[in-house]
Amino acid sequence: MLQNIINLTVKDVRFPTSLEQHGSDAMHTDPDYSAAYVVLDTDDGLKGFGLAFTLGKGTEIVVCAVQALAGLVVGKSLQDIVRNFRGFYRLLTSDGQMRWVRWERS
Repeated sequence: MLQNIINLTVKDVRFPTSLEQHGSDAMHTDPDYSAAYVVLDTDDGLKGFGLAFTLGKGTEIVVCAVQALAGLVVGKSLQDIVRNFRGFYRLLTSDGQMRWVRWERS
């Protein structure tokens, strides 16, 4: 049975570590450790979890990027993604409207 991704949610999770300068250094005096926390739901009740570690307001950018790519993920089957992970990676990194955002290798 194929397990299809039916929903993707992403949350901006922040920890006020800057209040007491936890994790600060000479260059980063007020870090608020944060994460974009992603949950995938499948049609048979499975859940997948992931996060991207960030600092403070940078999380807003990552959350927006995840939301912008969600349409490429929702509706896919887990089996198809795993069977052709390179193709799935290329789908995410070659989207005509989003590909300019990715890092280029030289």
